[in-house]
Amino acid sequence: MDEPASTDLLLLACELAVKVESKPQRRDGTDAAAYASSGPTLARRIQAGAQLSASCNEAAVESVLSPAPFHWDVSLQVGAARRTNYRVWLRESPRQLEALWLERQKARELRDSLPHEQRRKKPWGPL
Repeated sequence: MDEPASTDLLLLACELAVKVESKPQRRDGTDAAAYASSGPTLARRIQAGAQLSASCNEAAVESVLSPAPFHWDVSLQVGAARRTNYRVWLRESPRQLEALWLERQKARELRDSLPHEQRRKKPWGPL
């Protein structure tokens, strides 16, 4: 079984995001105000071939201000657009994301191993 790439885990995090904050960078490199964004929007930008760097916190953060215990910090730039920093809040830890990714890979392999006429019956669960 393959190990998930950080991009795969990040796309899964975008799908499960509780809250996504977007902070476009100014020309001087400082962040502008935080704007609400969405997981699908960030996923589209990642899939569009953005140059990105991402990191996630391994330990849960319990705070009144945080909407969820875990978060990913993502900095990306698509084409000539200015760099944007995102914070993706999740309820799932990085280990849980990896386990979910592995489950989906196993389900996809099972589905692909079935004859075409049996793929409609969905014995593999959600993909």
